[in-house]
Amino acid sequence: MRVRIWLASAIVIILILLLALTVNHAREKDMVEIFGRRQLVHARNTAGRIADVFSQAEKNIAVFSRFDSPGKTSEKEIDRDFKIIFSGWENSVNAVVLFDAEGKVKRVFPGGATPAVDLSGHFDVLKKNRKQHLELSLAEKEVATGFGQSRDWYLIIGNPIRYQGNDFAGAWLASFSLGAIIGTYEKQTRESNLGYLWLADAQGKIIVHPAANLIGKNIRDLLPGGKDIPLNFAAGRGNYLETAVQYNTGHGERSIVAYSPLQTGDKTWIVFIAAPYDQVISPVRTTFIYTLFTALLLIIVVVIASISFAYREGKRLRIKEERKRLAEREAWQEKLLREKKTIEGIIEGSPIPKFVIDKGHKVILWNSACEELTGCSADEMIGTDKSYKPFYSSKRPLIADLIVDRDFEGLDKYYGAKKVKKSDKILDAYEATDYFENLGGHSRYLYFLAAPIYDEKGEIIAAIETLQDISREKELTRSLRENAESLQNELFQNIDLQREIQKLNSYLQSIVRSLPDKIFVLDENGFVHYISRGLEDEISLYPSESSGRYFLDFVAPADRDFILARWEEAKNGIYKPYEIEAVAKDGRKLNLLVTTSPVVGTSRYVVVQRDITEFKDMEKKLFESRKMAALGQLSAGIAHEVRNPLSSIKMSLQILEKRMSPAGNDLKRFKIAEKEVEHLEELVNNVLIFAKPVEPKKTSTDLVKILEQALAMTEKGIADKHVKVRTKYEKVPPVLADAAMMVDAFVNIIRNAVEAVEENGTIDIFLDLPEGGGNHVVVRIKDNGNGIDAADMPHLFNPFFTRKKYGTGLGLSQVKKIIEIHQGTIDIESEKGRGTTVKVILPCADRRKSPRLVQDM
Repeated sequence: MRVRIWLASAIVIILILLLALTVNHAREKDMVEIFGRRQLVHARNTAGRIADVFSQAEKNIAVFSRFDSPGKTSEKEIDRDFKIIFSGWENSVNAVVLFDAEGKVKRVFPGGATPAVDLSGHFDVLKKNRKQHLELSLAEKEVATGFGQSRDWYLIIGNPIRYQGNDFAGAWLASFSLGAIIGTYEKQTRESNLGYLWLADAQGKIIVHPAANLIGKNIRDLLPGGKDIPLNFAAGRGNYLETAVQYNTGHGERSIVAYSPLQTGDKTWIVFIAAPYDQVISPVRTTFIYTLFTALLLIIVVVIASISFAYREGKRLRIKEERKRLAEREAWQEKLLREKKTIEGIIEGSPIPKFVIDKGHKVILWNSACEELTGCSADEMIGTDKSYKPFYSSKRPLIADLIVDRDFEGLDKYYGAKKVKKSDKILDAYEATDYFENLGGHSRYLYFLAAPIYDEKGEIIAAIETLQDISREKELTRSLRENAESLQNELFQNIDLQREIQKLNSYLQSIVRSLPDKIFVLDENGFVHYISRGLEDEISLYPSESSGRYFLDFVAPADRDFILARWEEAKNGIYKPYEIEAVAKDGRKLNLLVTTSPVVGTSRYVVVQRDITEFKDMEKKLFESRKMAALGQLSAGIAHEVRNPLSSIKMSLQILEKRMSPAGNDLKRFKIAEKEVEHLEELVNNVLIFAKPVEPKKTSTDLVKILEQALAMTEKGIADKHVKVRTKYEKVPPVLADAAMMVDAFVNIIRNAVEAVEENGTIDIFLDLPEGGGNHVVVRIKDNGNGIDAADMPHLFNPFFTRKKYGTGLGLSQVKKIIEIHQGTIDIESEKGRGTTVKVILPCADRRKSPRLVQDM
């Protein structure tokens, strides 16, 4: 209850303090805002009053400039007028000086006064500008001022003197102590408890300040973090803010600062009023402290009254609790007595040898099992301190003795060699093992476990030690050790055998990995158990991810029915190889030969996948070459038989045309016949060229020159259709080629592109290296014509296939023949309505490696 009362009182005090602090913070904030506005109003009023003083001083000097206009006014009259005009300015006026037109001092007022500032420089400025002069100047010597500055600033006001004709005749210059002028207002500011008054110029340079060492510094130097403080001197009405200010102590003090501009003529100064934050809010804090002190007194009174009530109530409860505790203690004593007798009976009847010693090391319990183990009776041992006697010939402490004395260093001394350690199961207990040559008539290994016995205060009053004969366990351990050594030898042999097996397995794995074929091992249900290295290049799966998956997961959907049928045949004992087509991840089409065989002695199958794409390509090329050879021989024979009749027909038509001199439709028919004969002659020539075996004369050739020559030979067709040809040639190595044959090939390709595009069409020609590098160059000729039908794409390179009205169909066949005898490839990509791209790949002249036109999987 006492704790709850103190806790409740503390919570109430904390809540009241938090509430008071919150209210005080709000009041301080309001106080700062009110003070800041009041300070700003005072700064504006002070700036206006100082501006009025400066203005009045200017007017007084202007009056002086008219007194001596004829140069005849006596000094007494001027002195009298000076006292009248500057009445009340005695503490501010330093000196009024009359200069002639040459800058010489003619008179100084008041008499005997010495200007604290050299006015000759100001006279020069006034004479040059010929108008009223207003400026601030620092005193030449350090003098004590009423404002506390060691060097005072002076306000210099001058007015030119003009005689008749408006000629410059001299000037009146007066110096006023700025400290004396500002001092009055600074005193008023301090007496009003509004802070300290400073004066700075338009650039923020301090002119007037109570601390002389701060004169000449920038106002922002007095404000830590001045660049980030929002001071806007250009604002016409000024402002106030809360910031840290350095006064004369060298460190920033939280303050309220108000500033307002002071405007006189074309000059601007800034009036600053700074008040320490603690000074501003001191009334609020004083009130807060008084209020808080009163509240705390009230709380203390309440707490004392609560404690007094709680003390009386607690005393009554303690007496009641004490009586209850006494009754419970008596009951516990009876219970402990019964338990003691029970425990003694348990220990005495326990089959485990045990003995107990008290704090004086005297044996107080020695059970019958201990008598049987040691051969010493309880009558001999109880009441003595000879618990060591059955075990050792000389007196020495047992573990129980050391625990009673808390002699843990003695444990290491007497039992360190016997592997003594703290028990993991019993708190504060220690255990050890020792060998005895003759204990109770036998040699024995004993396990000791001793633990302290505590009273209700936690003090050790006794210790119990149990003994366990572990001779049999030791014998078993020895036998187990011998068996373990034998097993270890066998294990080492097995490890050596395993290493040999692993070495052989690694050798076999390396053989499998070196095979060009891909090997799958499937179970009878079609699940993958092994995949040889290299398959991940085709299916983008690693063997660890592929194992355990169904084999159809690696088959294209279109081929799954076919593959599944072959798998069922293999399961039925029909192991026939079969071919399939697949697509590699780089887009290449592959021809694969798949063979399925059973694994002897298991229910698994080996599926071997062999890439026969090259064999298929060679077979196809062989078939094409035989077909082309036969076609060439046939075409050559036909061409020879047709060529002579065509020549006769052409000659006869020409003779008949000359003799008959036909006109009109007859002439038109003659021309058509001649044109058809010429077309047939061109066809026969192309057939002869196509059928004629050609051996290229290869030299190191620059493809740029070949392409430019081909463009020159097709220039007329390009110009007739106004085709725009754009070329982009990268720097590539030369190729090994027959220049004339390559020019013919590219002329055919460019001519087809010109015929395919419309008027004002575009043809792009690119020359560069293939992606990923290599020993090849790539030529791409791209047009924006109508494109080629998908149905015509497979027949583009077939002889005599054409869609042109007068085409022979041998152009692209001849181009492909030329490219292939140069160990190159040609490929055409086209889409109806979107143009055509012809891609030619040729080997470089300097090939240190074999050509590799298509990247491997």
